[in-house]
Amino acid sequence: MSLPRTFSNEEIRNYYDHTQTHYRQFWKLNESMGLHYGIWNERTRSLAEAIKNTNSELANLGEIKPSDRVLDAGCGVGGSAIFLAKNYGCRVTGITLSERQVKTATNYAQQNGVAQLVDFQCMDYTHTDFPDQSFDIVWAIESMQTASDKGAFLKETARLLKPGGKLLVADVFKAKSWQIEQTPVMQTMLHGWAMSDVLSIAELDEMLENHGFARSQNRDVTAEIAPSIRRILWASLAGMVGTKVYNLFHRATWFSRIHYKTGIAQFRAWRRGLWSYNLLVAEKLN
Repeated sequence: MSLPRTFSNEEIRNYYDHTQTHYRQFWKLNESMGLHYGIWNERTRSLAEAIKNTNSELANLGEIKPSDRVLDAGCGVGGSAIFLAKNYGCRVTGITLSERQVKTATNYAQQNGVAQLVDFQCMDYTHTDFPDQSFDIVWAIESMQTASDKGAFLKETARLLKPGGKLLVADVFKAKSWQIEQTPVMQTMLHGWAMSDVLSIAELDEMLENHGFARSQNRDVTAEIAPSIRRILWASLAGMVGTKVYNLFHRATWFSRIHYKTGIAQFRAWRRGLWSYNLLVAEKLN
């Protein structure tokens, strides 16, 4: 039995900075502008479309309107913020721990003609500089579960949302009753993504209630992201040999050395039914 890790903000920032090249190569980053799983349906023809489908499905579930002021909490390279601005006409602020991601996202926004609607800042989503009740929507695609202290994220989200505002989440959740310290495959999967642990839906519901939220929507799309899960596996297997050779001659970072293992572990854990992928909407009660 090995112990789970807790990641500092600096380690999380380093993960995204040091693996952005990997995502650019195997996750069509310049086209999709997203680091997250893609949702596939019978009309989906490419990975970039699938990644944008995730944005669309979550936005529709949350009934986003042009008048909404949106905080993209953990915005990555800006794809969701740009998608919302282009397709819904709303004003979006994206925040991330990584200055590199801020620069990449800002460039993407300019290239996509929405620089007047989106802005990106380097900030911790558990402790922001925004005034109370600044936003109608807090958007979190594969970012909420990265927080070591999920309660701190929900507390700050409650402060930032207007009464009746919504938290929209797309993320990995615990699908069976397992403990991270006793589940090596989940440790490999999560720790390789700079995540210490994940909540179950029931655990999240309890935390939401404690912070003044009520969940109104929960859509399990695990089956619909299956092609994305397999693509990550294939990319990891393809990159495994190259990574091992590179590591023989270079002083690679910890995340760069083990990133391919994460892709293999996420597939194995999925086959065992240990995690699900859910789209959620929670409303601030007052």
